[in-house]
Amino acid sequence: MSRLTARLEALLRLYAVADDRIDDARLAEQFRKDLALLVAEYGPKTVDAALDGMPDEAWPSVSLH
Repeated sequence: MSRLTARLEALLRLYAVADDRIDDARLAEQFRKDLALLVAEYGPKTVDAALDGMPDEAWPSVSLH
């Protein structure tokens, strides 16, 4: 697993299990900012390729709702 893939997975896990008390709009804005930092560091094509390379199935510790 590349460093970028690990960082993307960590970012997605963090926001997937975010506390329900947090405002959804604020949470979405923070996610966009965090993702934009990765895009600025690695470039959009690299981030897109890393996202495409991630498995499509849900992680065991994350429940999708």
